Amino acid sequence: METVLIDTNILIGRIRKEPRAIAALERCSGSTLVLCDAIVAEVLAGTRNKVEFASTRHELFAQFHVLPLTTEVSRYFRDIVHQLKQGTEIHFADQLIAAMAMAHGCSLLTLNKKHFIPIKGLKLV
Repeated sequence: METVLIDTNILIGRIRKEPRAIAALERCSGSTLVLCDAIVAEVLAGTRNKVEFASTRHELFAQFHVLPLTTEVSRYFRDIVHQLKQGTEIHFADQLIAAMAMAHGCSLLTLNKKHFIPIKGLKLV
């Protein structure tokens, strides 16, 4: 069974019932779906108040395993930063998300593939 890291845009799309996000999740049916701290942080940053923050946090941790930050993630992150220093602009959080997926042997499910295509060795769903 494949493990798939879900990107922030998929989670938000799922909450908003956006057809593209729902279809993407359906393509991964049978896979183990996971999150990472960078994605949890992005989702929680979009909450409107303390009550929404608390309920969203509880829901995310109840529904998904959250991959840990490890020294292996750090190594992948440094490799990605070095690889992309040649002028490719990819947001810091996306670099960290890619490093998390790679270090944990996951594929990444995202609606923004163009943000991740330049990262060598990252498997996109």
